Amino acid sequence: MEASNYCIISTTTDTKENASIISASLLNKELVACVQSNVTQSAYKWQGNIVESEEILIHFKTRKSLFEEIKKEILAVHTYDVPEIIMVPLLNANVEYLQWINDVTTTKKATLSA
Repeated sequence: MEASNYCIISTTTDTKENASIISASLLNKELVACVQSNVTQSAYKWQGNIVESEEILIHFKTRKSLFEEIKKEILAVHTYDVPEIIMVPLLNANVEYLQWINDVTTTKKATLSA
């Protein structure tokens, strides 16, 4: 099982409600195996201003082959005009953990990344 076939996808949102909607959608569609979220303080430039705000940072554990479908789902329910959607490939990981990700994410894509 090649670790580089797996990834963590991250996004941020402004409410726990939107974080729950995004997470439930991806879990119910079996696009992600695990979701972790936490409150974080963000500072960023938006429309010429520096904005400081509290956001919910969400990490999704999944297969790289599902990225485009996950991105589409996030964009469909996200409240931001320009949401952060970043994929970071896993370079090293516990093989049993990778197998679990593979087992619980949608089987229709399994042959693409296994």
